[in-house]
Amino acid sequence: MNIRPPTFDVDDARRANECACLFDHLATQISIEAANAGWLQSEVALALADAAERYVMHLAAGTHEMPIAANCNAVREA
Repeated sequence: MNIRPPTFDVDDARRANECACLFDHLATQISIEAANAGWLQSEVALALADAAERYVMHLAAGTHEMPIAANCNAVREA
């Protein structure tokens, strides 16, 4: 997957829209690939929604133990 970095600072209101557009595109790509593999659109839509909800709940729980690439230069949340 080729995900470009954000072009706006974290406190710039345009960043949220940029992120939403990126993830809309990614969700569409995932949906197309899943449908081509034989999954029903309804299955894909629910699976994506469930995955997003699990991720939000994970963040809300405060564990933040998601695997990251060994060469990741991002600051990890505490």
